[in-house]
Amino acid sequence: MLKKIRALVRSRAGQGTVEFALMAPFFFLILIGGIDFGRSGFYYVTTSDLARNGARIGAAYDTGTGPTDASITSLIQQQARAMTFADLTQPAACGTSTPPTPLTACYQPAVGRGFIFIDRSGFASFPKYIAVSVVYHFEATTPMVRALMSTNYFVGTATMVTEY
Repeated sequence: MLKKIRALVRSRAGQGTVEFALMAPFFFLILIGGIDFGRSGFYYVTTSDLARNGARIGAAYDTGTGPTDASITSLIQQQARAMTFADLTQPAACGTSTPPTPLTACYQPAVGRGFIFIDRSGFASFPKYIAVSVVYHFEATTPMVRALMSTNYFVGTATMVTEY
């Protein structure tokens, strides 16, 4: 009788180990996948926030002419670095116009990088306005999530009326 009880206890201990071995990969895939979806949300919101702050900086009254593109770009890059965001640059080949939908090859940064576009074409009309766009290329780290999301370019665009 005692041998049967010991054998039963051993088999239940082994059962728990087998169940854990079967379920652990699914648990960790869900956990890491959730973290990837959270990262994508962070980059989406940050892209929009950087564009909005850039437009706010560009629309503010300065000396009558407004801040230069270089000063707006510099301030956006400082904010991006403070948020441990990507390396943002202003590509010379694309021009300054707002990115088209869908993005053409010129407007597509490398993975983990971003572009800044400052569009002053609204200065010909009244009221004058400035548009700032930030494009970021996000790629998930988990293969499962990468297969679901494919390639993502987060585009944040903000337009504000100038004070000058």
